[in-house]
Amino acid sequence: MARKVNFKLKGLRMEYNLKQADLAKKIGISESTYNRKENGITDFSETEIRKISQIFKRDPAFIFFYDIFFDNKVAK
Repeated sequence: MARKVNFKLKGLRMEYNLKQADLAKKIGISESTYNRKENGITDFSETEIRKISQIFKRDPAFIFFYDIFFDNKVAK
């Protein structure tokens, strides 16, 4: 599967002035694991998604799933 950076998550993280290490610590994973997840190499767990959406006070679908839906609609 091709790598797909989650630009929405990266943008929110930068908007909150958080480094990858900061957000990784907040959700209880290592910085290297977080990096792989933000860069689309591995997936976030349901628990991690819930924690991230609480940190940014956003619906999980807004952060993680809208781009997938939109990309599929554009591709057709």
